[in-house]
Amino acid sequence: MNQLKEDFKEFSQALQTWKYWYMLLILTFGCFVFGGVVNSILIPQHFFAGGLTGIALLFYDSIQDVLPFSLLYALINIPLFIIGFREFSLKFIITSLIGMGIYTTSLELTQGYEIAIKDPMLAAIFGGVISGFSTGFYLRLGGSVGGLDILGTVIKKRFAIPIGTVFNLVNFVVIFSNAYLHHLETALYTGIFMYVFSWSLQKGQVGLSQRKSIFIISSRPKEVAENVLQKLDRGFTYFHASGGYAGKEKLVIYTVINLLELGRLKEYLFETDPDAFISVQDTGDVIGKRFLTWEEEGYRKRKKENTGFQV
Repeated sequence: MNQLKEDFKEFSQALQTWKYWYMLLILTFGCFVFGGVVNSILIPQHFFAGGLTGIALLFYDSIQDVLPFSLLYALINIPLFIIGFREFSLKFIITSLIGMGIYTTSLELTQGYEIAIKDPMLAAIFGGVISGFSTGFYLRLGGSVGGLDILGTVIKKRFAIPIGTVFNLVNFVVIFSNAYLHHLETALYTGIFMYVFSWSLQKGQVGLSQRKSIFIISSRPKEVAENVLQKLDRGFTYFHASGGYAGKEKLVIYTVINLLELGRLKEYLFETDPDAFISVQDTGDVIGKRFLTWEEEGYRKRKKENTGFQV
């Protein structure tokens, strides 16, 4: 009971922030874009989609004269919400229910619209791009429309099966069913749509301006920090580490740069210490000094504190 009160308080506080309402606005836009893609590209072209929408399209292919697709999608979601009610916070469940309602409404309101793209390849690519980006935008803000995210999380907790495995299995069944019910060529176009959608969704979540996390191990860390990172006008942080082979104490340099600065960093590093070891990793969101602030991400303003971090 106490947990339910805390969850309700969390949701009430979220309703008082502009970040939550902004997320709902973007979620509404994303749902109407995806709903338009379903009605104007996927259904006319006999393509299926990944996730729960793909499962709904699989059933809808046989009962489209009995139920509208929007109602079918909502009915399939109901047992998933019942299963996941105890596994998620009240805020997530309510947000997902709102998202499902918006998505269901968008599916109903976008009926009858058809994008005039006759080439199935172009239709798969175009549909995947616009629906993937719009979905990624609201997922980045914490939006949800339910679906396989709930089922995948429950299966992971109960049976220790990774969420990715559940998604891949469902998508395989969807593509195989598409080939069986229609043609192999149609199923291949469905696969292309799924791939483009996943790529666009990821870009929509992390943004097109990809950041890079850099670890540099050098015998001359002070010189590297001065001659390399200061030329890029980037901050950095030292990590104290021990060499695994020699056992000597080392200073590891950590920094975050953008993609355009990576080539310059390598050039400066080679001139300063060609024997240095550098590790480059993709980074999605970066919040902090010289990048986005918490306030720019939609969080409440807080008093400034001296944390001591330099990155």
